[in-house]
Amino acid sequence: MRALRINFCTRRKQVLLLLCCLVFLYGYKLHVENEVQFNFIHINTNEKCEIPKVNPFDESILPFFWKPDPIVCPENTELVYIDDDEMIHINKNRTKGKHIECYYQSVIRKQQSDDDILFGTSVWFNVSRSAMMESDFAKVVCVFEGKNIYERLHYHIKKKQKYVESDNDSFSVLIFGVDSMSRLAAIRELPKTLKYLEKTLGAYVFNGYTKVGGNSYPNLMALLTGNFSVPFNKKKFFDNQPFVWKKFSERGAATMYSEDYPRLSTFNYLTRGFNESPGDHYLRPFYLGINSEKKYQAKITKIFMTLEDKDITLGGTSALCYGDNPKHVIQIDYFKRFLNKYKNNRKFAMSWLNEIGHDFVNFLKLGDADFYNFLVFLKEGGHLKRSILFFMSDHGTMIDKIRNTPIGRIEAKLPFFSIVLPTILRQKYPHLDQNLQTNINRLTSPLDLHKTLIDIATNRYNHHPKDTEAIQNRGISLFNEIPKDRTCADAHIPESSCACYTSEAIPTNNAVIEKITSSVVVTINTYLQTHRSKCALLTLKKIHEAKLIHSNLKHSKPGRKKAIWQYLYKPKLDKKQRYFILFEVMPSEGIFEVTTEITQTNNFIILDKIIRSNRYGNQSACIDDRDLKPYCYCK
Repeated sequence: MRALRINFCTRRKQVLLLLCCLVFLYGYKLHVENEVQFNFIHINTNEKCEIPKVNPFDESILPFFWKPDPIVCPENTELVYIDDDEMIHINKNRTKGKHIECYYQSVIRKQQSDDDILFGTSVWFNVSRSAMMESDFAKVVCVFEGKNIYERLHYHIKKKQKYVESDNDSFSVLIFGVDSMSRLAAIRELPKTLKYLEKTLGAYVFNGYTKVGGNSYPNLMALLTGNFSVPFNKKKFFDNQPFVWKKFSERGAATMYSEDYPRLSTFNYLTRGFNESPGDHYLRPFYLGINSEKKYQAKITKIFMTLEDKDITLGGTSALCYGDNPKHVIQIDYFKRFLNKYKNNRKFAMSWLNEIGHDFVNFLKLGDADFYNFLVFLKEGGHLKRSILFFMSDHGTMIDKIRNTPIGRIEAKLPFFSIVLPTILRQKYPHLDQNLQTNINRLTSPLDLHKTLIDIATNRYNHHPKDTEAIQNRGISLFNEIPKDRTCADAHIPESSCACYTSEAIPTNNAVIEKITSSVVVTINTYLQTHRSKCALLTLKKIHEAKLIHSNLKHSKPGRKKAIWQYLYKPKLDKKQRYFILFEVMPSEGIFEVTTEITQTNNFIILDKIIRSNRYGNQSACIDDRDLKPYCYCK
C-alpha cells in the first residue's frame, strides 16, 4: 500500500510538472510570437544615411512565409443589385418566379459619434417596382411568404453636389494603402502587382521610404497632417486636425476616405474618431452596419482567421469573406465606384486595407491578383490620365517572430511606397521625372509625402531644387531633389524608426573586392547576352570605391513584458558581410554601383540592382529594352 501511495504521488507530481511545462511553453510561444521582444535603435541618427539593400528572400525569414489556399467565398447569392443610376432592383434571375418583396433601410451615421449608426425608414420595392437609393449604404431585407429569406448590407456611391472638373493645371490624388507591407514583402508577396506597377505604369518605387513611428497612427498622421506627434485624446474628435483632403475639398474636389477593420481603424482605435464624415464618401458606416448584424468581425472571426493562417479552413469558406466576396475586394469595388461616379471631376480618394496584412503576413499574397486587376482598371478606364497614384503602406510587419531577425528589423522600418505620375504631368514638368528617379534612392518619409500632397493640392510643381523653406518645415516635397547626405535627424525620423546603414572605406585592391567586381561585370554581360550582336562586351577598367556596410541598429532594452523567458531568448544579430562597390567599365566608360552580400558558402549575391551612376546618352540607342539600356554600349 505504501509503495502504491508513493507511486501515485510520484505520478501526480509528474503530471503537475508536465502541465507547468505546457503552460510555460504556451505562454512563451504567445509571448515570443505576439510581443515585441527586442527594441533596436539607431545609434547615430546624425550620420549620412546609407539606404539598406538586403535580400528579400534571405534564408532567415523564408521559414515564416508560405502560400495559403485561395480565398473561397460562398457562391453568388446576391438577390438585389444597385445600378449606375442609383436605383436598387431585385435580381429577377434569382427569384425563381417567386413573389418576393424587399425593403432597404439607409445606414445613417449617428450625430457626434463615429462608432454608432442608425437605420432609416424602410423603403419597399419588388420585381416590378424598384426604388431610388438615398445614401451610400443600405441594409436590405427580402421577404417571401412572411419569412425573411435574405438580409445583407449593400453599398454604392450616391453622388453629391456637382464638383469642379479637372483642368490643365489640377490633378487628382488616389491613395491605395495596404497596412503592414514592407517593400521587401511586396517583392515577395505581390509579384504580379509590382511588375505591373513598374513595367506598365512606370511607377517610382522608393527604396528609402522610412516610417516615423511604430504603428499606423503616427505614420498616417504624418502623411495626412504633417505632424506625427499628435497625442491620443479619448475626449476629442479629429475634425480640427489639418487633414490634407481639406485642401482638395476647398478647391472643389470630391473626397473619399475608406478604411476596413473598424475595431482597429487608424483614427478610431482608443479614440473618438470623427464627428463629421471625413470625406464626401466614408466607408466606416458600412462596416459598422455589418457589425451591428453580428456577421462581421465577431470575436470568433479572429479565431477562424488564426486557424486559416495555419492552413485550417472550417466550413469550406474563408473568414476573409463577407457574403460572396473577399472583404478587400469589397473595398476595392467601392473605390472603383467612386472613381466611375466622379470620373471627370477632381478627386482626393484614400483607401486603406488593414485586415489582409495587419495580423497575418501570409494573407497579403491573397490580394495580389485583385490589386493587379485594380491597377489594370485604373489604366484601362482612363483614371490615371489626370490622377497621381500612391500605392503604399505605413510600415512593415509587426510580427515579432520575423522582427527577431536582422532582415525583419530592417523591413519593419521600410514600408512599400510608390508613385505613378500621369504622362501629361511628366511632359509638362520634365524635372519631376528626374527628381523622382533620384529620390527613389534617397532617405524619405511620410512627412515628405505630406509636402508633396500639399503641392498637388495647390498646383505647385516648379519648386526651386534648394527649397530651404520646405527643409525648415520638416518635410521636403518629393518633387524636389532630396539631399544626398540627408540623415534621419534631418528628416525628423526618430532613432527607433531609423533603418539607415553606415559604411567604412576599404582598399579597392582588396582581393575579395576585386573578385566580386569582376564577377559583377560578367553578370552585366550575361544580362546583355540576347543583344550580343548589338552590344559590346564590357570589361573592368577601374574600381573607384569600396565600402564595408554596417547595420547601425543596436539592441537597447527588452519589450514591455519582463518574464523569465526573456532572459533565455536572445536577439538574432546581424553577421552578414555586405560591400558597396563603385566601378567603371570599358568601352562605354560606364560607372556602376552595386551592393553585394557574402553568403554562407563564401559566394556572393547582388542586392537590389546594378545601378548606372553616370549618363549614357545615346550609347544604347540600338536596343529598346528599358531595363538593359543602362548597360548596353552599341557596337
